[in-house]
Amino acid sequence: MSLKRIAPLHCISLGLAGLLLAPPLAAQEWSEHVGWSGDAALGATLNTGNTESESLNARARLRHQTQQWRHTLRLEAHTGSEDDETTEERYLGAFQSDRRLSQRAYLFAALRAEKDRFSGYDYQRALSAGYGRQVLDTPRLQLSLEGGAGLRQDQLEDRSAEEEVILRGAAALALEVSDTTRFSEDLLVQSGEDNTEIEAVSALQLRINDRFSTRLSYTVQHNTEVPADREHTDTITAVNLVYDFWR
Repeated sequence: MSLKRIAPLHCISLGLAGLLLAPPLAAQEWSEHVGWSGDAALGATLNTGNTESESLNARARLRHQTQQWRHTLRLEAHTGSEDDETTEERYLGAFQSDRRLSQRAYLFAALRAEKDRFSGYDYQRALSAGYGRQVLDTPRLQLSLEGGAGLRQDQLEDRSAEEEVILRGAAALALEVSDTTRFSEDLLVQSGEDNTEIEAVSALQLRINDRFSTRLSYTVQHNTEVPADREHTDTITAVNLVYDFWR
């Protein structure tokens, strides 16, 4: 087995071991966030890039948090058609477990898989682990940063496959503009020797009542390496009605 394949597996193993062996937390940490949270959204999108069409999308997020652990599941589906012809078909699944080290620091292990019929890739999936930190944490502004390494597997439409070591960086910003308005910016970068994936999601969420809200979002997805007949960048503009399961 080559060093190229051994290295990411070794990094991931160390990261997962760190999650399990990290010391327990003080009782007061994360206490105000303990329990379940989640939401589901349904809406319409306007796409540009590889897919230019009107379509429907669905999104769900589920999180469970204790004083020591935080587990987050994210699922998305985007489909569309025009004149009985499929113009968009994208599915995304992501799962992340965080193990708290202190009030602001944590270790993470993340799994992400994406299938986009019009991206030039049959699928893209990655497993990574690393370190995260809550840089800002005020009643109105929160910012967290993550850095780590892992392994990515990509399969192109022609069935050729690529496997490589990646570096992973992520940032999550949330700003409470008012009692009913929230702005968020999420950035993910997964960079390897063959390809760099970038996803940036800007969103504005307006609360209607305790359960429902409206979410306006703009997503930019970029791959540095794609087949010759594909665009490097896709954008998704969406308006969603969001239902909160727990508040």
